[in-house]
Amino acid sequence: MSSTEADLAEAHYDVLIVGAGVHGLCCAHTFLKINPSLSLLVLESKPDIGGAWAKHQLYPGLRANNLQGYYEFSDFPMLDPALKDLGIKSRGVLTGEAIYEYICRYAERFDLVKRVQLNTKVVRAVNDERHEKSTWRVQTTSTGGEKKERSGFITCEKLIVATGQASQPFTPSITGMDEFRRPIMHSAQLGTQGQSLLADPALKHVTVLGGSKSAHDAVYMFATGGKRVTWLTRRTGRGTMPMAKAYTQMGPWSVWLEGLLMTRSLSWFGACPWSEGDGFGYIRWLLHNTAAGRSLVKGYFTNMSSESMAQSGILQDEKSRALVPDQTLMWYGTQASLLNYDVDIYDLVRNGTVETIREDIDRLDSDGIVLVNGAKVETDALICATGYKLGPSISLEPADRLLAWGVPVSPSQDNLFPILDAKADTELFARFPLLASSPPSREREPGLTPWRLWRFIAPPSQVSSSCPGNRSLAFLSTVTAYQTTIKCELTSLWTYAYLFDSLAVDKDARKKKNKAQGLTQSEVTYEAALWSRFGKWSCPMGMQGKIADFMHDSVPYYDLLIRDLGLRSWRKGWGIFGEVFGSWYEVGDYRGLVDEWIQKQREWH
Repeated sequence: MSSTEADLAEAHYDVLIVGAGVHGLCCAHTFLKINPSLSLLVLESKPDIGGAWAKHQLYPGLRANNLQGYYEFSDFPMLDPALKDLGIKSRGVLTGEAIYEYICRYAERFDLVKRVQLNTKVVRAVNDERHEKSTWRVQTTSTGGEKKERSGFITCEKLIVATGQASQPFTPSITGMDEFRRPIMHSAQLGTQGQSLLADPALKHVTVLGGSKSAHDAVYMFATGGKRVTWLTRRTGRGTMPMAKAYTQMGPWSVWLEGLLMTRSLSWFGACPWSEGDGFGYIRWLLHNTAAGRSLVKGYFTNMSSESMAQSGILQDEKSRALVPDQTLMWYGTQASLLNYDVDIYDLVRNGTVETIREDIDRLDSDGIVLVNGAKVETDALICATGYKLGPSISLEPADRLLAWGVPVSPSQDNLFPILDAKADTELFARFPLLASSPPSREREPGLTPWRLWRFIAPPSQVSSSCPGNRSLAFLSTVTAYQTTIKCELTSLWTYAYLFDSLAVDKDARKKKNKAQGLTQSEVTYEAALWSRFGKWSCPMGMQGKIADFMHDSVPYYDLLIRDLGLRSWRKGWGIFGEVFGSWYEVGDYRGLVDEWIQKQREWH
């Protein structure tokens, strides 16, 4: 790497990006394409790039929740002849190894490697607008491959947090953990520690706690590795997440599920407040504000759920039926996942290799797990597939600004949003009455408020058009969607325009020479509350509005970001006919947006 620890000690950059996963690398590429003269650095705490796909994170059976097509960048297609050696096939399964290598090639292709400083952890980032040269002062520790950590400071004008939501594993506190004389491991450690457990001949029986896709992966890894597995989901939890095959049979046609989620006409079934302005408001009103429309919406999700389950094989046996999700797909957001295993995971349940139990844990003792019903599971290891912490991955200061920045805080510190939340609920239930029937679910991280960001990216207190130049902070990983790379490209471009006061709304405010015509803090703060509360009610079995969680909501969100940039959001051609009857949106439909935006800027100036 060209950036040495000595450089880091007192270095100053225009832009500092925290995280060298797909979000951080895409952001760096986008910013440098627009302005190659920017001084820009990417910090990564791990020894390799790739984030969740970094080499040390990989384990047997790890695959993307996508087929080829929705996990590639528009200017670096996976089927490029130069990448033939990766073995990726059209609409083929994407292994962890292939994605890691693809990300490395992406970084090399666009000369990003020299911009990345590995083994460098951000201790804290302090906002100091009084500083003569910079807005942020960032303290880091860098191991540099040595045992002794070394501290340093970096100053920057723009700080972008691009660490993903899989960066902070959450392991629940269970009574008796200190007495349990067996390995306890989070599923995030399957790549670093899972192999040793798998290779240990003395380890015969593994218990996996959780119902997420990572729980499925852990169950599959150990069951196909010759271990007996107990699959434990909490009775008071959310149960097992929906799983579906990549293609579903609809009459005589085999249809790609990922494509359906990016079909504009099907996006109308998703009730989301950011759909305004996409040109189809009347259709949404009919679907969500009439009894007949709501019946159609419920029928759509019920049918999609029943068909996907029937075709998955989960209903074939009483044992596998114990894994049927508690609710229809309507309420899960991106927690619904693909069955992308070589061996049918439900066969492992049916043949007894995997035992399923739905019960809460009372405590652990020296050699087992005691359940609330009094039963005991004797096990040789406990794998906690229990998700990740949803709060900020780095310490941001001053702490008294966190709430105004939209960063999660303790509910006891929230003296701003409760009133706005109540107002938002009233609006949401009026616009989308089905949300009032949202099923109850145990709250994720009740000790933290949700992320409340404008457009799910920007701190509300920094947005106002009356304070030009005040925008110095952005977050790129508070949205979960099935189209990771599309989301990365659009949010990165939007973030550049936002941070440098170049959104369409900024242009309009300058043109009118009236700051009152631009964005106000009260408006963006209420929008942040509204969108967060929408997530609470629409995805109770998913992320619950703590972060954004999309199923049929992606196309309208991408539309909005594109319109914010002053560009056309209808990209199919043939006007309304192409949007309604054209094929689903894919990566190629968004190719060239950066160039379009650069040209638009030239026209504006």
